[in-house]
Amino acid sequence: MEGRGGETSAIDKKMAWLFLWMSRYRQGPLGQWFAASFASVPVDEPVAAEFRARQLHAVLRLAPLTMLANALNAALIGAAFWNVADRALLVGWGLAVAGVVARGMRLWWRLRNRTARRKASQRALRRAVLHAGVLAGLWGLVPLLLLPGADGAHQLLVATITTGMMCAGGFVLATVPVAGTVYVLILGTSSAVALVRADFPLVWPVGMLLLVYAGIVIASVWLTARLFGARLAAETDARQQSEVIGLLLRDFEENTSDVLWEIDAEGRLCRVSPRLAALIGASVDELRATPVFDLLQRLAPVDESGAGALEAIRRHLQEGTPFRDLPLATLLRGTTRWWSLTAKPLIDADGRRVGWRGVAHDITEAQHANHQLTWLAHFDPLTGLANRHQFRVQLAALLAPAAGPPKPCAVLCLDLDHFKQINDTLGHAIGDGLLREVAKRLLDATRSSDTVARVGGDEFAIILRDVSAASEAEQLTQRLLEGLRAPCEVRGSHVAARASIGIAVAPRDGSDIDALLNHADLALYAAKSAGRGGFRLFAPQMAALTRRRLLIEQALRGALERGELSIVYQPQVELAAWNVTGFEALLRWRHAELGEVSPGEFVAVAEEAGLIQAIGAWVLEEACREAAGWPQPLLVSVNVSPVQIRSLDLCSLAASVLRASGLAANRLELEITESVFMNEGDATMSALRSLREAGMRIALDDFGTGYSSLAYLRRFPFDTLKIDRNFVSELLLRRDMRAIVKMIVGLAQTLDMKIVAEGVDEPAQASVLSRYGCSTVQGYLIAEPMPADRIPAFLAAWANATRPGEVSAAATSSLPLASAQLTEA
Repeated sequence: MEGRGGETSAIDKKMAWLFLWMSRYRQGPLGQWFAASFASVPVDEPVAAEFRARQLHAVLRLAPLTMLANALNAALIGAAFWNVADRALLVGWGLAVAGVVARGMRLWWRLRNRTARRKASQRALRRAVLHAGVLAGLWGLVPLLLLPGADGAHQLLVATITTGMMCAGGFVLATVPVAGTVYVLILGTSSAVALVRADFPLVWPVGMLLLVYAGIVIASVWLTARLFGARLAAETDARQQSEVIGLLLRDFEENTSDVLWEIDAEGRLCRVSPRLAALIGASVDELRATPVFDLLQRLAPVDESGAGALEAIRRHLQEGTPFRDLPLATLLRGTTRWWSLTAKPLIDADGRRVGWRGVAHDITEAQHANHQLTWLAHFDPLTGLANRHQFRVQLAALLAPAAGPPKPCAVLCLDLDHFKQINDTLGHAIGDGLLREVAKRLLDATRSSDTVARVGGDEFAIILRDVSAASEAEQLTQRLLEGLRAPCEVRGSHVAARASIGIAVAPRDGSDIDALLNHADLALYAAKSAGRGGFRLFAPQMAALTRRRLLIEQALRGALERGELSIVYQPQVELAAWNVTGFEALLRWRHAELGEVSPGEFVAVAEEAGLIQAIGAWVLEEACREAAGWPQPLLVSVNVSPVQIRSLDLCSLAASVLRASGLAANRLELEITESVFMNEGDATMSALRSLREAGMRIALDDFGTGYSSLAYLRRFPFDTLKIDRNFVSELLLRRDMRAIVKMIVGLAQTLDMKIVAEGVDEPAQASVLSRYGCSTVQGYLIAEPMPADRIPAFLAAWANATRPGEVSAAATSSLPLASAQLTEA
């Protein structure tokens, strides 16, 4: 007993030293390197559950072989030690091994007869570790129980079987590294303990070899497990990526207008999505059976662009070269859709082309946008007419054709009269509607071979083809003006669309684009200067008139600053009492180089150049300042431009001028012309009412010469009607003029308005006007227009003047009618 206890103490010391050495080894750099190298692949749930199932499945696939090996080795041990060992012990041990083998086979049988589970819990993994530990424990009993008392042959058998079982078990359990490690450690430890107990002569060398083998097996287990885990992780990543790619592709096809496509080596679609089939209107089987090039030929439009796109696709498919953003039009369900095709060939491992894969991107909207941009580059978006660029292109094709002589044509420049006034008074919506209506009427009045273009705000240009004679161009132009004569109905408003037209005929008036257009513009300006609403053919002298207009505009811009403008006053006399009732302020301009420029010439230029506001304000200020020093109740009449009437600040300007000058409001009379009522709106009538309410008088100048009706006399109660000098000048020559004047005077009396006749230069004219009831006259019969400093002397002399007696008609040599006839009229 004592010897046996000493032997046990020695064994314990050796085991303690062994475990101490292993602990130190584990803490050292080499142990840490092994720990890092043999660590398993980290994974996250729920992937870990799938990994565990794969680990267990790999072990169970080898269960028949491992269980067979266990059974054979157990039988071999039993047969070898049946006569030398305790038979009861052998039988109990064999039954235990048989139970473990039976359980392993049962698990394998269950796995064989049903689909392997995709997931396994940690509990299942722990059961596998426990199973491995139990099996290792059973085989660890063999060296512990049989090795010490066995002879050399039996010890060799035990060592061989134990070593084989340890290595084979570690290999089989490598996919479950914890189970494999537990198995090797238990079997290796028991074998080492058995060697020590057996007092084997070569215990230390054999024990070290055993530990080395166990370490190699454990290292192999973990390395194998790491490789197995890496493979599982790679497969999982690949599967997840495939699932993500598939999901993205499905989402891509379902939520975008793009289509993925793939064709095989024979040129047939091998990947047909339901969306592609629905888009083309064919079944999936039909699309797969049809060569893709035949399908494209069936869908592409039969025109030059479609043939070119198909040829490009065919060339790429034959040559095997990838292509990108190749446009192709298709007719799908009666609708043209545009696609951008991108594809590359599929190459196998031997470098052979086995098909194509690509995407068809729907660019229909982009193509429509490009078409719209192209259209906008050549046409006017408001009216749909050709724009300036397209007009010049077509005119250039006529004047300088690619082949043959220039083609005869006529160019018309058309400008709407008073369009700015329409925009300002009625609004831009009415203005745009008027432009569209004018464009429609111009198209209706021209031939299909002609070109109508909008080249500016209210400017139009027309090319009349095959017109070489000016008379033919005049006839077509007259037809255009007649088409514009009727008022246009725009948004419930009736708007007059008067226009002026200038004509230039090629090649008579020029064979160059710019020269021809410039000459048509000169003719247009001449038409406007002649009174608007008509047309003019280009004449060489028009260039001189245009140059003079430009000179007038340039000189007029500094006229106020240079003090070149002045005001003269022409008296108005009441016929009944023969006394002066007021003066009309008349603007004069004298330029150092141009000399005396007529108001009829420079006022229109000032209006078109935007200078009339400043000039009109200056005239109003000067006239009110001068009139404030006249004897009361003399009036001062100031002409106001239509541009000033449309201005929102005219009333405030007049009120400010009256306050500054001290002139009473009822002594200021503002004269307007009938052109103010051309397409008048509420703003015009509101401005006139504001002036009237402020106490100022309103006179309608040049009555009867305009183009408006008598309706505005009802809408606004004027204080004064002025008979134009053109009626007065022919009063003694034409019976119809006397009838018109008599009608105007009667109308004014009925409406309780003061009547003033302008241009009264002869006593006979005054006599006729007096007989008709005209109250006031103005003209050279009374006095010429005079500067303000001569007015006091004129008024003093007029106080002593006597009224001329009645003049008979016979006293006027130009009167062709007898006095009796005049009196009767």
